[in-house]
Amino acid sequence: MIRVRYLSALCSEATLQYIFETSTRKPQLAAQKFHRLLAEGMGMLASDCTVETYSIIPVVRRNHSRIWWRLPGEKSRGVQYRYVPFINLPVLKNLGAFLAYFFSNIFWLLSGRKDQRVLICDALNPTLSLAAIAAAKITGRKCLGIVTDIPGMMVTSSESRQTFTGKLYSVVTRSALARFSGYILLTEAMSAVVNPKNRPYIIVEGLVDMNMSSVENDLTKKASPRVILYGGGLFAKYGVENLVLAFMKTSDPNTELHLYGSGAMEKDLGTYSAQDPRVIYHGLVPTNVVVNAQLEASLLVNPRPSSEEFTKYSFPSKNMEYMASGTPTLTTPLPGMPPEYKPFVYLFEGEDPEQMARKLEEVMSQSAQDLHEFGKQAKAFVLTHKNNKVQAHRVLEFARLTMGNKIHIPSVS
Repeated sequence: MIRVRYLSALCSEATLQYIFETSTRKPQLAAQKFHRLLAEGMGMLASDCTVETYSIIPVVRRNHSRIWWRLPGEKSRGVQYRYVPFINLPVLKNLGAFLAYFFSNIFWLLSGRKDQRVLICDALNPTLSLAAIAAAKITGRKCLGIVTDIPGMMVTSSESRQTFTGKLYSVVTRSALARFSGYILLTEAMSAVVNPKNRPYIIVEGLVDMNMSSVENDLTKKASPRVILYGGGLFAKYGVENLVLAFMKTSDPNTELHLYGSGAMEKDLGTYSAQDPRVIYHGLVPTNVVVNAQLEASLLVNPRPSSEEFTKYSFPSKNMEYMASGTPTLTTPLPGMPPEYKPFVYLFEGEDPEQMARKLEEVMSQSAQDLHEFGKQAKAFVLTHKNNKVQAHRVLEFARLTMGNKIHIPSVS
């Protein structure tokens, strides 16, 4: 039996819903979903492990008026959720969280000296990372870092490059990254950047919710007019502008482009909608709303440019989510995408608006039945090979090997 303490900003779905409804700026849902699926996957392996989270709530003073946070623990889908109490003020929040993580983790690691205990940590949160690494070092235990982005690589505006806070975050996070006992990475290319000491690592490019197997993608319930859907960050750097311009070059009056999410391009979408009413922006909405929209869409699109440097270090969670919905996916040929996925997605052959427009029209010229069958094959693939229980089992086996000081296990499941 292995005991896992999962350190991140992960909340239960009920707590996240409260934060979503009461915050002026909404929390990042993609990160929440990734960590929840992995934690719940471990929760399904009750005969092999126990998992509890110890989370710092994803709010800051400028986004939420509540000052004092002390939430009760809760249990959901095999995961015990615990939350760090904190004062929601600059500096005090981070300092208090660091001390809480440091002392709580030391106590937890020492309380079961004969148990196999391991910390699994969101490596992109420097407050909890540094505290967890220090606690693990003092107690002689292992701390594994989950790296879902490269600090400084996912910059989406020139302004964020200039902020002192942004630069400080990158420096501190990169310093912490080099100190983990092992790594859970999205792509092989990440290791050269975040793992300078060549410590053990495993590739988990993504995971999907096992429960999607019971969610039917019904051809008779597809939206009319037909919908091409994008959900995610609304940034030109992510290819969203090219996607919108490409769609506006298509001619089918019975097809619409629906966009969900937030980002710098929000202000531009109204202009595009005025030029072409088929372009419809729905804002940032809860995950269940997006999932339902994906089921009703005819095609899901990820236009992220494959030539950008950061794409070597990412495999977008939206691709996994798209495929699990059973609606077909059209994506750019991202370098971080393993070859085994390519038979199950449509691929853009060029990434300027003209080329993308041609591909959109080519794919959408297929019959509704053919599109539906292609989407079903993709769903079967990810639910069989990449569901969160399968991926969680691989992570636990990796943790056991790391605690035994073995080399990393193969990156292909």
